[in-house]
Amino acid sequence: MKKLILIIISIVLISGCIENYNPYQREFAGVKLNFRANLNEAEKISVYPDEKTLRDVILNDVVEEIGIAYIPNETENSFYLAASYELAYKLTIINKYYFNRVKIIDSIPLNLSSDAFDIASEEKPIILLLGPPKANATAVETFADGHVVIAEGKSFKEVNVTYNDLDLAVDKILLVLMKEINS
Repeated sequence: MKKLILIIISIVLISGCIENYNPYQREFAGVKLNFRANLNEAEKISVYPDEKTLRDVILNDVVEEIGIAYIPNETENSFYLAASYELAYKLTIINKYYFNRVKIIDSIPLNLSSDAFDIASEEKPIILLLGPPKANATAVETFADGHVVIAEGKSFKEVNVTYNDLDLAVDKILLVLMKEINS
């Protein structure tokens, strides 16, 4: 009986010490941030050519403004709006942490994907959101010379989840940017 009581007390004490893990939250810069996608799944998204290149384009001292671009489509606009909000809100916190200043975040409707490369610069990189049918995969691709980051989501289906492939790609960008710069 004493063993049973000790086991129960041990379980209660241990469970009180273990923090509940939420795969939709991360703490960054002292702020608990909620994400649309499951971050365990977002971590699996590929970043081309690598995470350092993504950080170099977005977390650059000369960046004054970040454009979030998309190609408007009546059936997809709500997905782009949700992804844009997620990026804008969290990029503000990230830039405040690293640079102690807030950079302008601008939403930019485009006619063609190639327009992103025409308007991007080192001072104003563009994060281009692509959904189906323009997305070939769910991934993040950075073009350092063009100052463009592409977040692709091959499907907007929300089967058994409350997020889609574009949410995963966007959250992967944010997770990469939230890592310490020297890591």
